[in-house]
Amino acid sequence: MSVFLSNGTVFVDDEVRAQAAELARRAQEPGARGLALTQDGTAAELAPDLSTLLLHVLTGLARGPVSVQPFPDELTTTVAAELIGVSRPTLMKMVREGVLPARQAGTHARLRTADVLALRRTRASERREALEALLRLDEEFGAV
Repeated sequence: MSVFLSNGTVFVDDEVRAQAAELARRAQEPGARGLALTQDGTAAELAPDLSTLLLHVLTGLARGPVSVQPFPDELTTTVAAELIGVSRPTLMKMVREGVLPARQAGTHARLRTADVLALRRTRASERREALEALLRLDEEFGAV
């Protein structure tokens, strides 16, 4: 098994790629919980976002090369729409209506990553609250 770090790039051999594929497969089985790291007999469960990142990296690594980078300061409308979970035309409507600020770069709109991620969090929170309200109604009126 070989893992080597050089100038910010991690190189792995086929054995490590196979192990990554197996762990990613097992982590997605029904009843599987998040990932945990163990060192010197002490286990630390990873935060959900970090578990998701590592599962994406492991799944990608099983298929071939993987690149992980931080978000840039600005996003294209296509990437922003994907992050928010809407179509690009819907995103452009949100920009026109002032829901999401954007700046023009020539003929293209650019959106600040922080604004896009904030809207993504807001929408996720609203969905969670709506689901909880539905569950309360279900409990109150007893669905058949």
